Amino acid sequence: MDNEFYNAFAGPMTITQSTLLENETGTSQKPPKLLDIDDYNAWSERFGNWVEVYHLNAWEHTETPYERPTRNGIQFTIREMSAEEKKKYRDEKLMVSLLQQAIKEDSLILLLSHLEILEHGVTGLVSSLHSGSK
Repeated sequence: MDNEFYNAFAGPMTITQSTLLENETGTSQKPPKLLDIDDYNAWSERFGNWVEVYHLNAWEHTETPYERPTRNGIQFTIREMSAEEKKKYRDEKLMVSLLQQAIKEDSLILLLSHLEILEHGVTGLVSSLHSGSK
């Protein structure tokens, strides 16, 4: 009888369902994944909420476009940046990494064309997330 109770909750479907739920909602270490482009609106709200909870500094820095500092038209190396500039640079790279983790490549390509990320960088996608979650 104990075996039956255990098997009812620990079967292969439960493991699969758990993995799908983790992918959809995220964990404390992994952002929610956009599994299907048709789910973009619901995902964008989950992703925005997740980033605000676990990486608020990165979210705050993406509300305004990031521009790497320059001198005479030449970009600063990371070593030349001030502590505040390094923080902004790191936060921008963190958002890029989180988006790459959360969005499958084929869906990212579709989003690039629809959200003009090529022109506006990560801020373009993040701006659409902000407007979509309000």
